[in-house]
Amino acid sequence: MRLKFPKKITIGDVVWKIKTDKNKGGGSFGYADQVIVIGTKFLKNQPARTLNVIIHELMEILCIEADIRYDKGNNDADYIFVYDHQQHTDIIRRLSGLLNEFIK
Repeated sequence: MRLKFPKKITIGDVVWKIKTDKNKGGGSFGYADQVIVIGTKFLKNQPARTLNVIIHELMEILCIEADIRYDKGNNDADYIFVYDHQQHTDIIRRLSGLLNEFIK
């Protein structure tokens, strides 16, 4: 599998900057600056692990946009996701389109 990393991606009506970090294995995003950081530490030997990070961050943003991610309220940045099958289908369609930007 070969991955590519676009400089920008549009999710809903927000243009997000994509940054990579070769020293990180995980990922993160920030609404304040509209930046998604993808760790590429394992890209060469475990590309599926990097794809997992991409999917995780994109899916979480989509869940926030759909108002289905809720803070558990325990101050641990711990969240719960609640949605039905129709919402799941919609989110997966959106996710598929976004993933297309990362796959060569």
